[in-house]
Amino acid sequence: MDAVFKRELQSYFKSPVAYCIIAFFGVLTGLYFWNVNLYNGSIEFTMTLGSLTTFLIFFIPVITMKLFSEDRKNGTEVLLMTSPVPTWQIVVGKYLASVVVFSCMVAETIICPLIMMFHVNSEGVFPLAMTVGGYIAFFLLGLAYLSVGAFASSVTDSQPIAAVLGVILLIGITFIETIGETVKGVLGTILVWLSLSSRYTDFSSGLFNFSSLIFYLTFTVMMLFITITNIERKRWN
Repeated sequence: MDAVFKRELQSYFKSPVAYCIIAFFGVLTGLYFWNVNLYNGSIEFTMTLGSLTTFLIFFIPVITMKLFSEDRKNGTEVLLMTSPVPTWQIVVGKYLASVVVFSCMVAETIICPLIMMFHVNSEGVFPLAMTVGGYIAFFLLGLAYLSVGAFASSVTDSQPIAAVLGVILLIGITFIETIGETVKGVLGTILVWLSLSSRYTDFSSGLFNFSSLIFYLTFTVMMLFITITNIERKRWN
């Protein structure tokens, strides 16, 4: 798994894709930070993070689109599938490489709340617990989205198609809560409960919800399991 992880991580940073994604996300964060926090005088950085979650729907599929589709297109998938490395290690190794890229995106935004900590207005104290909770929620949501993107990449040998499919799946997942609130009843309650975005609020409010943490991690593991199963099916075929 280490070899797969290192190989995938090197492929990210040997091309300009990862650098462009990280840089563009940093610029986007800076614009929202200036508008929401500096210009409007808000000390709640969670508002900026909450706005950025919408853009993850488009950033994440670009990060994950190459995970498996590139190997299928280049023919190197056969080498991976015939290697003695178990499929789950291949999937997890590639997934962890995408997590590192996403972590770099998140890490560069930390400078914003650090600036606010030393320049809070005279009317309040910097909401540290809320900010930490917002980052936990943002990171967990990113992990879940990455697992969906990994699955999208495993069903096609075209990176653009994998990216588009990932965006479509993430948009559908995002609107589950809205659909549930519209449908109402038992089905509506179930859809709202299954929503990833509905659990985001708990953390961003400064409340550590253990059940939401388990839900995010379970969802991520489930999507990785589905990806592993999909690749295993292709291996036996």
